[in-house]
Amino acid sequence: MKLRLVAIIILLSLLLFFVFKKVSANKNKEQSTNIEQLNILKYIPENNKLLFISNLDSFNIVNNNEKDKNSTDQDNFVLIKDSILDYIGIDLGNNKLEDIYNNELIISTFENNKKLKDDILIVFKIKPEKTIDDLLNLPNKIDQINEIILINRENKINYLNWIYRTDDNYIIASSDKKLIKNSINSSNDFKEKKFQYKGELIGLKNEKNILFTNKFGESIFFDKEIFTENKEDIVATTFDLKNKRLILKSYLLNNKKNIDILTYDKLINKEDTNEENPEISIFSDIKNFDKYLKPLINDFEINFIEEFNQNENQNILILNSNKDWLITFEKNKEDQFDLSALKKLKDFNKYTLKKNEDIYSIYSKDILEEKDDVIKQLTYENIYSVESGGLQIISNHLIDDKKLEKISKNFLKLKSNKDKSTFLYSKVDIKNDNSNKIEYFSNLQDLNFLIRNILKISNQESIEIIRQNIPENNPTLYTKTIFKII
Repeated sequence: MKLRLVAIIILLSLLLFFVFKKVSANKNKEQSTNIEQLNILKYIPENNKLLFISNLDSFNIVNNNEKDKNSTDQDNFVLIKDSILDYIGIDLGNNKLEDIYNNELIISTFENNKKLKDDILIVFKIKPEKTIDDLLNLPNKIDQINEIILINRENKINYLNWIYRTDDNYIIASSDKKLIKNSINSSNDFKEKKFQYKGELIGLKNEKNILFTNKFGESIFFDKEIFTENKEDIVATTFDLKNKRLILKSYLLNNKKNIDILTYDKLINKEDTNEENPEISIFSDIKNFDKYLKPLINDFEINFIEEFNQNENQNILILNSNKDWLITFEKNKEDQFDLSALKKLKDFNKYTLKKNEDIYSIYSKDILEEKDDVIKQLTYENIYSVESGGLQIISNHLIDDKKLEKISKNFLKLKSNKDKSTFLYSKVDIKNDNSNKIEYFSNLQDLNFLIRNILKISNQESIEIIRQNIPENNPTLYTKTIFKII
């Protein structure tokens, strides 16, 4: 799944979040229906590449005072909203979307071997009193029930070419007439076939926005040797908006292998927030410190990893906050790691102090340098090391006893998540501006360019957990991304 498709879904989600007024507390029964009970599901043809389902019934994130103060921003948002609708072929005229749309939406894409771009099918519910004419705003009235109608706009490009209204107030629109026919046939056979993602909805039925795909998006740990595409594997991504933050959670699911949401609940419940609350927390083996992680660590950490001469499956924990960094790993008694052998520390002086069973070391270097006939003292950054209970910790700051205990507990806790049958376990938690350094989030620039006069979306936090046990063919892979909306 390419990020641009996710960007489209994000933009459409924001469109729903911002356009509609917040509904009253006394929601009717239809609005409070769980996604798995939606009548719209019967109109989804099988063999889709991407499926987005929305049952959103609570909308606004700006209050009335903010609206009054930012009337220009609101006008700009209306402009981009109208531009998106115009691109797909909808022209509301003087109508308001919130007066037409009735809280059920699916967006689905399908492979088209004859075209460079996929075909799209959009189904949404409208209010009983509304018609196709309210959506298209064409000179001639064309509203007809149960008839596929060509969308013909002279001198305009519209992504949707055909439109159809059902007798139960659903609009089906597509770039391909055949997909509308498939959608109608799907509704007729729904009782026999059931919804194709029914199993994947277990644990997700109370979500309001869900995206189903057969491929995982860009991943820190994505590796074809680890992650083999399987038609039975489904990736479910949920969308939620809280306190001006758009939260995306993705799960790799496979019902035949008993990988469901409950599996992830057990995994995530073990992952308490680190007490040190660093901006960067990485627990992984060396081979996973690839191009995605290198932008997040400094030169010393990169050089250390490149020179690290222990087993390649050795797990390393890196914590990074502001200018402070820390590396933790297990000591190998058979092949003892010698920090002094690092090229960076070759000419440094070492001083060691033992406290109980812990061994503290400092590596320092001061030299004199002559420049412009002036003798100056040049001081290099100190490097500190602690050997404690089978662990070795390397840092650019001195670690006290209290912090040493927390770090050791954190490492051992993460290690415990990798039991005897687990051959792969890694976790990355990246916060604040550092998360935008990840290569694949640079694509947000394109989305921000489109909405630059209204909103700015920045990646605030990224969490990724991957775990695989013997004899599983595929891992459990969970990602959580928080976008800040300004």
